[in-house]
Amino acid sequence: MGNNYFAIIQARLGSKRFPRKMLSRIGDYSLIEWVLKRIKKCKNLDGIILATSNLQEDMNLFEKALQEGLLAYRGSETNVYDRFIKASEYYKVDKIIRICGDNPFVDPHEIDKLVDFYKKNEYDYVCNHMNKLNNLYADGFGAEILSKKILKSFEKDNLTPSHREHVTSYIWDNQKKYRIHAIKAPKNLAYPQYSFDINDKKDLNYINDLVLNGVELFSKAEEIMRIASSVK
Repeated sequence: MGNNYFAIIQARLGSKRFPRKMLSRIGDYSLIEWVLKRIKKCKNLDGIILATSNLQEDMNLFEKALQEGLLAYRGSETNVYDRFIKASEYYKVDKIIRICGDNPFVDPHEIDKLVDFYKKNEYDYVCNHMNKLNNLYADGFGAEILSKKILKSFEKDNLTPSHREHVTSYIWDNQKKYRIHAIKAPKNLAYPQYSFDINDKKDLNYINDLVLNGVELFSKAEEIMRIASSVK
């Protein structure tokens, strides 16, 4: 078994709550551009893959990844689990860092911290993307990491449609089977009441308010948190 670490970013344009949100404007860039450009700053990744659907409308996202010099894969629209498995097999990925495409403020330092921790410890799954196991993280700065081997092990069970749509939910529904850890948030990021993901237009407006108040394309998580806590 090899030992490479790839971010896999899931994104598509067919969101029911907010269609085409990945192309929504945040300041001078689209949502997908914020995510791709920020992840490119990571130092502990061997590659970055955008995993989108095989629908024609999602060719736009596929092409944006290629324009950024990144890898891309097109798979099932609704079976995101299968999309991750096939993308990881196609690019011969060993360790998967799962990133949600609707997190414009995903922080490269937090991703690097996640990979560092995973390398130094014996866990099946580690996260720092939201307030899990009372780790107190705000939602939207980090990610989740697990091996392709662990991800494929889910197939031995009868996965529900929800498990296939929400890639890592199987682990949380079967916690006793796995060694799970949630990294504790540093004091300056321990604001679990805050969320920086985009599910609807209200969320988009909030993120744009933060940009108007000083958040820039490569602002660090602690600076974003400072601005967010000062904006009413």
